[in-house]
Amino acid sequence: MKSKYTTLLLENMLLSPFEMQDTKIMAGLQVHVYPLYDELKELRGLNSVKDHLSYVASRREEYSEHNIARYLKKAIEQYLPTVKRQDLNHE
Repeated sequence: MKSKYTTLLLENMLLSPFEMQDTKIMAGLQVHVYPLYDELKELRGLNSVKDHLSYVASRREEYSEHNIARYLKKAIEQYLPTVKRQDLNHE
């Protein structure tokens, strides 16, 4: 389950080595979160994903039930519409 996004999450301290060993968490990230990061990457490039994760890490709140996949999914789902609107406004 090695992914460039997993590395970025570790670098931003959004994912711990302990969580990385949890197959349920990693599966949740692979299925629900990483495809949304792919979408952002297609729209704005990998640096945009890095910037988003840095922003999320700097404003991290305790997430419900300590479910990092749910927390990260909510964050990217809230951010993607903003990116898409900005892209429409610049066309």
